[in-house]
Amino acid sequence: MASVEVSCVVWDLRGLRRLGMLCTLAVSVLLAACGGGDEPIGGGTDPTAEAVYPAPNGPAATDWVIRQDYGGYQLTYDCTTHTALQYSYTLAFDDGTAARPSSFKLDPTLPAGCEQQNSARTYNAVHAGYDLGHLVSSNHMDYNADYILRANYMTNIVPQVADFNRGIWLKAENVAECYRDIAPVRVYGGVVYSDDSNDWFLASHGIRTPEFFWKAIVTTDLATGAAKAIAWYIPNAEGLTSLDPYLVSITELERLVGTALVGITAPAAVKAMKPATSWPLPTGCNYT
Repeated sequence: MASVEVSCVVWDLRGLRRLGMLCTLAVSVLLAACGGGDEPIGGGTDPTAEAVYPAPNGPAATDWVIRQDYGGYQLTYDCTTHTALQYSYTLAFDDGTAARPSSFKLDPTLPAGCEQQNSARTYNAVHAGYDLGHLVSSNHMDYNADYILRANYMTNIVPQVADFNRGIWLKAENVAECYRDIAPVRVYGGVVYSDDSNDWFLASHGIRTPEFFWKAIVTTDLATGAAKAIAWYIPNAEGLTSLDPYLVSITELERLVGTALVGITAPAAVKAMKPATSWPLPTGCNYT
């Protein structure tokens, strides 16, 4: 494999001391991300109902959290609990044809001492019904052979219910895939851990099972020239079909996950946007 240069920004929260170059994710910001998430938000299809979600088990003050740049995408990664917490990237018009790798690999680019999952074997072999689920879609990285390879590093992989991965999560990925051909899109997302009872993969892989996945997309409305946004907060569960019950505003996401960990810089009016329905996929969208 060719060598890969990946920049990382490292803080040791245990000693609150700087280990690497200037961190764009300050210690106070990371600690703020540990809070929040315990406020009810509006959700579901019933406008009179409020969805109450469990508070996330965010990174502890003792966790070692870094920001890794993989070229096509960036991860906020918890070296202590072996999981990415947030990702972000920008997509332009889709002209990529690079093939998705056939296998998954441990990440060779993490700094010394930063721990990751201890296996790249399938989750399904340990507990049936779970996929090796991408956070950053490999299809979104197909414009660069190095980027799509890195998307199969286990730092970008977490346990996803198979029906979720191949169904509702794919639908959310396709919104970004289609709207990138209209105008550049900025994609953000992450995972939420809130329940220890389904952590089937701690012994085999060293990672917990997420309870929720979130995704936000910010782009430009060509009709008006103004920014527009859409976001979802989706349980990692079977049987989910429509994205609409899981629509939230970015402001609501910030209350659920923590403003710093969501990591979206946008005007308040954009963060408050919550479409009545998920954006319809444009006719003729190329999903590959």
